[in-house]
Amino acid sequence: MDVEPRASEPLGGPPVDRDEASAGFFDAAADGRLAVRRCVTGDRLFAPEVARCPRCGAATEWITVSGRGRLVTWAVVHRSPHPALAEVVPYVTAVVELAEGPWLRTRLAVDDASSLAPGLPVAVAFVRPSDGESVPYFVLEHAR
Repeated sequence: MDVEPRASEPLGGPPVDRDEASAGFFDAAADGRLAVRRCVTGDRLFAPEVARCPRCGAATEWITVSGRGRLVTWAVVHRSPHPALAEVVPYVTAVVELAEGPWLRTRLAVDDASSLAPGLPVAVAFVRPSDGESVPYFVLEHAR
């Protein structure tokens, strides 16, 4: 799904490069799918950066999830931490709890951060820059 982060602004940020550990995540994003990790010996799901199951130490594998969830918390960034983000401040970073359970740190595209509240339904969208990897971000479910 190609949803603009805001009507008036691009998502912004430096190009994101893949490495061996993140290849499955970015392959899924290029296909418009959100991927998380699952323990190969059980059904526990984890955020994309978790390479080994914290419970049993087994490897994890990539699986596709729904891309729907709920807003847990957020912060409005007013000072750019990187020159490539200078043109898009202020922007919102968030923690989203996916319907399947894992929590993800992400960007949240909203026009009015003052309307945010814990528990609001969110859905994944993807930005496909001309350079770097496709990257997921989230939008409010009613904004789709």
